[in-house]
Parts: sequence; structure tokens; C-alpha cells
Amino acid sequence: MEEITQEMIDGWKKTFGDIYSAVLGDGQKYIYRPMKRIEYKQVIAAGDQNARTYMEEKIVQTCLIFPVLDAAGLGAEKAGTVSTLTELIMAASNFGVNEEPIKL
Repeated sequence: MEEITQEMIDGWKKTFGDIYSAVLGDGQKYIYRPMKRIEYKQVIAAGDQNARTYMEEKIVQTCLIFPVLDAAGLGAEKAGTVSTLTELIMAASNFGVNEEPIKL
């Protein structure tokens, strides 16, 4: 596995803004960024909204910074890797409720 350096992290932050990391069960560290609204709309428009696996792969291909995985690389990952990364990316992109609404 390639080692992630502070210089790499600094470069990614400069390029993408906020970045996040997660280590999944296989011990691999994944670096990703939030999805922008325009990117989300493009993913939705490009595929069948009922084809969850297609959409998940597109989201991960769009937002995964490290390691770089093409379609074949994604297909070689453990079955839950893409779904888990999609959930993490979507959470970082402000999907889901992280706070209870406050009645005013």
C-alpha cells in the first residue's frame, strides 16, 4: 500500500477543500471528498435511478481521492466497500439528518 504523506493531504485540501478519511475492515485507508450538488445531479441524470449499484459506483468514482480506482478496481473490492464509501461520501455531503429539528 502506498503511504499517504502530509504533502499529499495538503495538496488534496488545496484542490478539493474538505477531505475525509476512513479505514474499512480490510485495513485500507480511503480518502474522499464531499459531492457537490452539480455532480449529484449529473449522477442522477446519467443513470437509472433504480440501479443503485451504478449510482454508488459513479459517486465513489467522482469523490474517492485515494486510492484511485477505475471501474475494474471498484469491481475487485469487497462487496460492501462501494456501498460503505457511498454512505460516508453522502454523509460528508450533508445527506441525512445529523441533528434533531428545533421547533421555533
